[in-house]
Amino acid sequence: REGLKIISESGTGAFIVVGSSAKLDKISTGGFTLDNSEFSSNKLAELAKMDGAIILSDDVSKILKANVHLNPSSSIETIQTGTRQRTAERVAKETGLMAITVSEESSVINIFLNDTITELEDPTALLAKINESLQSVDRTRRRFDESLLELSDLELEGSLTNENVLDVIQKGELLERLAKTLKNESSRLGEGSGIVTIQIDSLESGVDQTLVLIIKDHILGRKFRNVEKVRNVISSTTYEELNSISNLGSLLDKEPLDEISISRGYRVLARLPGIPENIQDSLVSKFKVLPRLLSASVEELYNVEGIGQQRAQQLKSYFVGLLQASGLPYSNGN
Repeated sequence: REGLKIISESGTGAFIVVGSSAKLDKISTGGFTLDNSEFSSNKLAELAKMDGAIILSDDVSKILKANVHLNPSSSIETIQTGTRQRTAERVAKETGLMAITVSEESSVINIFLNDTITELEDPTALLAKINESLQSVDRTRRRFDESLLELSDLELEGSLTNENVLDVIQKGELLERLAKTLKNESSRLGEGSGIVTIQIDSLESGVDQTLVLIIKDHILGRKFRNVEKVRNVISSTTYEELNSISNLGSLLDKEPLDEISISRGYRVLARLPGIPENIQDSLVSKFKVLPRLLSASVEELYNVEGIGQQRAQQLKSYFVGLLQASGLPYSNGN
């Protein structure tokens, strides 16, 4: 990217192909080979002063050829108007290799790959755009956390509705989509994308697992037998469909919206460290719903397969603590 920046600022223009193949050799004439020439930004900028194309290795570690004249088939359709850009689009389509052009007049950098054309934005402008998108992801994460906190409280109170559940799923799915889009955008920063990727990973940390647990608690049933099927249904929605809670409720069989939704207890159990998934499954299978699980005595918990006396007491203490923190009545009997 640094080399492209130098070329763009110098106003010389350039035509670069990344990779080599028999198809490329077939449409190549002239030029000269550079033996074991390590890639450098300054070297690329110097070679760009010649009229022909520069050929780089697949990993952009070496400059293979320079001043090469490329003659792709003129029958290949192109929407470009400039000679360099028309040739680059046709080369990309004919060879399947990446072609890059820097406009001599406008300094615009275009990347051609198969049938796609991407304009490489100025790093400063791109970074400003990405920072704005990061703020949007951050706001969405805060809304997701707020909805999740409300879900936790209402779940323990027994007043959680289908609409509350769908609200968290909606915000979680939106957050993951925004994060994915932002990662794709930030990859255009090149080496500078690392810090942005770390920020994105931090903002979406734990969201996927939370959604899985909410689906297990509130969605799985007669219509949906596994989490993957539910995730596929959600991910296949358009943004417009996802924005409608009522539409989401219809898709996930969570209607009417004001109906109470009772948790099976997976998310509560997952918050206690050291409880394996098979033990979680056994507890949910035994008690069916969260209220019965929370009110179970130590003896009832101990009678579940795979649970010893110590773990039964640990679970009971954990459940009592949850109920105490929520201000709800509880029983600490054995």
